[in-house]
Amino acid sequence: MNPSFPAASRLALACTLASALVSAPARAQAAETPAPAPSDAPVAQAAPQAAPALAPEAPARPDPAVKQDAEALVLGAPTPATRPLFALGSETYFITPVLSIAGGIQLEDLQVNPNPEKESRITTVALARFGAEGRLGPYVTFRSEFERNIRSHGSGIWEGTASMSVRDQVLRLQRWGAMVEAGIILDPASVDYFSAHMGDVLMADKYTRDPLLYSGFNRGQGVQARYSRWGLTAGLSYTEANPLSSSASFMVGGSFGGNSRFWERPLGNFRNGQPDDDIHFRVISPSLSYEHPWFEAKAMAQVFNINYQANSTQDPPLTGYNLRGGVKLKLKGMVPSLPIEVTPFFNVARVENDVVNSASGYGNQLLATSFDALTLSGGLDVFLFGRSGVGFNFVRMTDRTPSFIPPTGSNPASEPVLSTRATYLNVGATWWMFDQVALGARMALFKRDIESKPELEERELSGFLTLRMVL
Repeated sequence: MNPSFPAASRLALACTLASALVSAPARAQAAETPAPAPSDAPVAQAAPQAAPALAPEAPARPDPAVKQDAEALVLGAPTPATRPLFALGSETYFITPVLSIAGGIQLEDLQVNPNPEKESRITTVALARFGAEGRLGPYVTFRSEFERNIRSHGSGIWEGTASMSVRDQVLRLQRWGAMVEAGIILDPASVDYFSAHMGDVLMADKYTRDPLLYSGFNRGQGVQARYSRWGLTAGLSYTEANPLSSSASFMVGGSFGGNSRFWERPLGNFRNGQPDDDIHFRVISPSLSYEHPWFEAKAMAQVFNINYQANSTQDPPLTGYNLRGGVKLKLKGMVPSLPIEVTPFFNVARVENDVVNSASGYGNQLLATSFDALTLSGGLDVFLFGRSGVGFNFVRMTDRTPSFIPPTGSNPASEPVLSTRATYLNVGATWWMFDQVALGARMALFKRDIESKPELEERELSGFLTLRMVL
């Protein structure tokens, strides 16, 4: 070393040389170590030395396109991005069971019913959902889920009477906030904000399921794309098939043969054990949603087209739309030394669609008056100690359904409108005893009034005490 260097410079140079000598072996060892092969791949197929920089890493947290919240837990949680507790495989290649079981007691009090002889009763309820989901590398996830339905008063348990249905059957590609999926899908933007404390029977009873369906809840056969960035998510879903392919057909109103609603029409005629296939249903649903630590909001337009007689070119097309939106606040605090979260929410949905003239001799005409419906809902949840707590959910649905009276003598044709109003109220409490097991109690009220027809009024009060498990 040149003695003319200052002492400080000689000391800095010595430290640099020492650091290089120490780190060189570590760099050499890292360069000679190949990238680890997946746990299910043979050793001979390990990536070469140049591959580590290109090999995708396992995601450290859920992809932004995957939504994890109380709604997802009730309606069917999306496939997790990271390996869950009950799973077989590695971090990026795994399969895990889908299993939810709910059972308990229901008290059904029929206060007013069109059949005055019908009696109230106490019954036990049971419901199960099962299947599998998983991840196939950093880009692909899948979910396959079936359901043994709750059925009416325990009628689905004996001698082949069990009612089975298919729920999510979806293959999903996702990366960098973008997601594309196909199969039987659930559009998250079509789900109203609702009380998590009324999910004791997994939203399968009429007091919780029907209000969601009236407002445009869409689970069904189709394709879907979403892109998320900065908390904002733009989505687009598409279905074109038989009306029974999508739960969105439930929102379509009017009389469709035999005074049945649109989704009931294919069930009116079975051919070779299959529902009537004469009707074709198309729905396109652009949406926009935003998630923030303090609030959530979403808006959607569901535009649909109906071919009422697919075997004929003489019938006019039926068109309609549903404009919907919702907002939820997430208020967190401490009461003293007790963590608490309060989540008020509100939703609105308005449906309007053409109605076919079902009168004899007028089947290829549309009524001049459209069907329209307005659904308003809101409520509030209070969470204590995590997911446990209490909450309520209120829904008011009003619709106006036109009909047709043919001309008689000097009386011209007319299209009288029948107004219906339905009210749903749920008040519930949940205690999550363990991570996957909860005890629930709920009171539910249903009331329906039909204008000028007091004999068709309905009013029911039900109580639920249930135990449920959700993996």
